[in-house]
Amino acid sequence: MKYAQGNIARLRHHPYRIFAALFSGALVALFIGCGGDSSAPAPPPLGSTAVQVNLGDGPADWMLAFSMNVSAMSLTSSNGSVDVVSGNMPVEMLHRLGTMEPVAEISAPQGTYTGASITIASCNFTYLDPITKTLQQKTIAGPITATIPFTSSVTVGSTPYAFNFDLDLENSVTMDNTGNFHLSPSFHFSAGAQGSGNNNSARNGGMQQMSGVVESISSNSFTILPLQSANTFTIRTSTATQFQGMVSTMAMMAKGMGVVVTATMQSDGSLMATHVRARMNSGGIMGGGIITSVTGQPATALTLVMQNGAGASIMTSYLSEVLNVNLTPTTVYEIDNDRIDLTHLPFQPVFDASNIYAGQSVLPVSDAGITVSGVSGTAGTITASSVSLQEQGFRGTTDVAITPGATGTFTLTLASDSAFTSLTGATSIVVYQQTGTNVENATAIPAGATLRVHGLLFQVAGQWTLVASTIAS
Repeated sequence: MKYAQGNIARLRHHPYRIFAALFSGALVALFIGCGGDSSAPAPPPLGSTAVQVNLGDGPADWMLAFSMNVSAMSLTSSNGSVDVVSGNMPVEMLHRLGTMEPVAEISAPQGTYTGASITIASCNFTYLDPITKTLQQKTIAGPITATIPFTSSVTVGSTPYAFNFDLDLENSVTMDNTGNFHLSPSFHFSAGAQGSGNNNSARNGGMQQMSGVVESISSNSFTILPLQSANTFTIRTSTATQFQGMVSTMAMMAKGMGVVVTATMQSDGSLMATHVRARMNSGGIMGGGIITSVTGQPATALTLVMQNGAGASIMTSYLSEVLNVNLTPTTVYEIDNDRIDLTHLPFQPVFDASNIYAGQSVLPVSDAGITVSGVSGTAGTITASSVSLQEQGFRGTTDVAITPGATGTFTLTLASDSAFTSLTGATSIVVYQQTGTNVENATAIPAGATLRVHGLLFQVAGQWTLVASTIAS
């Protein structure tokens, strides 16, 4: 205390010292206020990174289609909640069996992500009664919210990421003893960084045969609006992009076209197209799904349960409904093999009016749109200018071990309640693994393991045969 009093006394006798002390104090305060204190720097502004959000399905084999209206979706991060969906987004899950499909691409704040929330307003699904073999359509009312904690947190830095949500549909839908169905959604989460694994796999930020309508076009990119997404996607093209179907170059692209796109995510988060297949012009409709019946030999008509589609006249309510398709002698038949090598097989893959079957996944296209039926559960009727065979998924057990990178065949034994079995009577499928088949397991899959396979399905001498694009246990 004496020391302090002495100093004050000396300052009183030297006014210039008072001024110097005050001035130096002001300088210190100014220095600290401007961030000059190196021990406590101002925090840098948060950056943002492209994050692709995908939905996939762990199968419920007894269903033919399961569509749900997602009304909200958000991610939980160290910086707060990040919206992914803030409106009504229809998604059908069965055509995602064994794979993933983008529903949104957002600019997400960099940081640590620990969970997500998904709210489902309602859902509709269609299945085949195993006894009567008739189609049954059911509705489950919402809202129903699933909270999804991440087993391991994900740190998003400057590298683009894919956030994958796999709906365990088999264990999410139950029926009570009065015959009413209930949904308690269970999602499994995984994340993949851009540039890892299979580049066009949605699990790593790619896009596999995504259908949509062209919204806008520039010299080296175009924007599509898929039916089942929260936003549009901008697709870049290069000299390596393969154009197929109605166009052979970027210059032939037109607004309103229906296209199917396969693309890879780039280091800046953009999507670069490897394949662009134009299916229809503006004013048409594409309505994909599983065939439930075929009329005539050669075929003159078919019915399918809708799982996907695109076009100005398509309604989201058509998902899970029946679509009637008229076939004519001028209908063109194609195999959509963007991701599958069909060479060096011991059989010739055939898909035409004499080789189209109930149980196959197809994408018929009508240039004239749809004639609405007005009948509950039925979307309407189209006359197909073209029909393409699409990839589809199955679950079953393998009879032999499967080695990543190898080639070979195995028999996939289907679940006893499989809708495919109810439709066709088949209890197994022969699966061909090609060199380019993506086996998502790092090590060999043992015989007897339960698998999900995705690929193109043919009937060869009475035997159902699938050439696989993806195999996962």
